[in-house]
Amino acid sequence: MEKLLEIDNLRVHFSTCAGEVQAVRGVSFSVGQGEAVALVGESGCGKSITALSVMGLIPSPPGRIVCGSVYFAGEDLVLKPEREMEKIRGKDISIIFQDPMTSLNPTMTAGNQIAEVLSRHSRESRDQIAARALELLKLVGISQPERRLRQYPHELSGGMRQRVMIAMALACRPRLLIADEPTTALDVTIQAQIMELLQELRGRTGTAVILITHDLAVVAGFAQRVMVMYAGKLVESGPTRDLFRSPLHPYTSGLLGSVPRLDSSGDKPLRSIAGRPPDLISPPRGCAFWPRCSMAMKICSLEEPEMTGDFTGHSAACWLMHPQAPGHRGVCEIGEK
Repeated sequence: MEKLLEIDNLRVHFSTCAGEVQAVRGVSFSVGQGEAVALVGESGCGKSITALSVMGLIPSPPGRIVCGSVYFAGEDLVLKPEREMEKIRGKDISIIFQDPMTSLNPTMTAGNQIAEVLSRHSRESRDQIAARALELLKLVGISQPERRLRQYPHELSGGMRQRVMIAMALACRPRLLIADEPTTALDVTIQAQIMELLQELRGRTGTAVILITHDLAVVAGFAQRVMVMYAGKLVESGPTRDLFRSPLHPYTSGLLGSVPRLDSSGDKPLRSIAGRPPDLISPPRGCAFWPRCSMAMKICSLEEPEMTGDFTGHSAACWLMHPQAPGHRGVCEIGEK
């Protein structure tokens, strides 16, 4: 599969009065043409900051990309000036933000907000843009689209506002769509409708999608590949089915163990991950997860593990993947916690 997006050793820091927050710490991954990829992890792990880095929307100050590259269609977006990014943003790469109520302009109708995206990136007439806005509302499944075009965000339900956001994101037929928590604050029925809509639109338009979420249930039926983030780093990556069936990293296993299952008898309590995420002003030495890991060994607190995987593309940054780790080949020379 041809690579559309390739991120290499991305590091993003934020200056605060308490010190330098290392929000993203050397993230590397790629997304193929038309691929659906999920980026998961608990709040504060760096998912949204990674997405904003791709869009060139890191607020500076206090944020800055310390190093790394973000190649889109062979061009490094990190090196592009803001004027060039404005031509790419919304046209070739679009984003659906977490909360449509605060992302939409409360002083503009839904139709005018969609039309604004179209007018910025096309030379169509006003009538053509209005017709296209109506077509987009029909595409995303909004009832009575002619009426909704004239309504303001506060007059729409949460599901409708999210559909308007999707219509804006798809207005210019982008090659890459970043969906940042698109189902936040929506009830389960609307969540399912939104994810079904994104899946249908991806199949129809061939747009690649990066789904950012902490909801593993949403990921299971949507993504072809899952990447797990913890404390600003990728800790596991692999095909969705493989990762759900056989997680390689203890953090991923903990996330999956905290999700209710329909095939469970209900007599076993849900697992929780003890402790809390590390302070990213001064991240711990070695693996960032070791203070919370029940399987941690001495080396985990001393050296950072590299991503290790197999021919299927399933990999993890964990010392348990090392050939000398306990249970790997029956040889323990690494040491105990």
